[in-house]
Amino acid sequence: MNGLHLGFIGAGNMAAAILDGVVAKSLFPTGDIMISNPHTEKLEHPRSLGVQVTCDNREVISFSDIVILAVKPQKFEEVLSGFSDLSHGKCFVSIAAGIGTDWIRARLPGALVVRVMPNTPLQLGLGATAIASAPSVPDELFRVICEIFSAAGYVSVIPESQMDDVIPVSGSSPAFFFRFVDVMVHWAVEQGMDSQEAMMLAASAMKGSAEMLLRSGKTASELTRQVCSPGGTTLAALTAFDDRDFDGLIADAMDRCTRRSRELGK
Repeated sequence: MNGLHLGFIGAGNMAAAILDGVVAKSLFPTGDIMISNPHTEKLEHPRSLGVQVTCDNREVISFSDIVILAVKPQKFEEVLSGFSDLSHGKCFVSIAAGIGTDWIRARLPGALVVRVMPNTPLQLGLGATAIASAPSVPDELFRVICEIFSAAGYVSVIPESQMDDVIPVSGSSPAFFFRFVDVMVHWAVEQGMDSQEAMMLAASAMKGSAEMLLRSGKTASELTRQVCSPGGTTLAALTAFDDRDFDGLIADAMDRCTRRSRELGK
């Protein structure tokens, strides 16, 4: 892509999902991509794609124009200190929760930095990724970064000030949905249903509902009302949500998620 080289520091599940999207859409020749990880077994999949692999982070930095930092937030200080002398002129893309661009720039002199919050459905090419606007990054380079994540799903560009708040909306929310389905399946099993069939029914209902929300042009509240008949079963179910303050529960969960991101923040 425009002669740029792409690098990854870290080869975990999220890095693999981003890499798979990039390779599937042929955004970069595989020879123009390099990924590093201290554990060689993590490099087997990238190697099978024809991507260059190494255990040396510095080799990736020297090779790359854009570097995706796919390491845990707790490892950032240690990892970044290993190549701070090579950072000038490079563009670093952080996918870590809670770590701001100012903190990264202070440790990587002369670097361009973009903060990104993807989610795990990237592994299926169905991700939702928030990318913080970055006025200091050239428009063409920022466009390339958006294309990298668009290769595995939906992308939204938002102000960096909202990056902590977007985590419960899209970054952590798959766990909320999984938890909801888990409760439904356990209840169904208690009624004598087969667990796999219950999971398929619940997950299919969730998938179809999401498509309705995306395609109908209606709000979630409008679609909720559309499902409910006066005095019917759905309305009876939703009274339990009201009695238990479901809305307040979800809002509290989202508040705690954002608060934790800020606690982790650097």
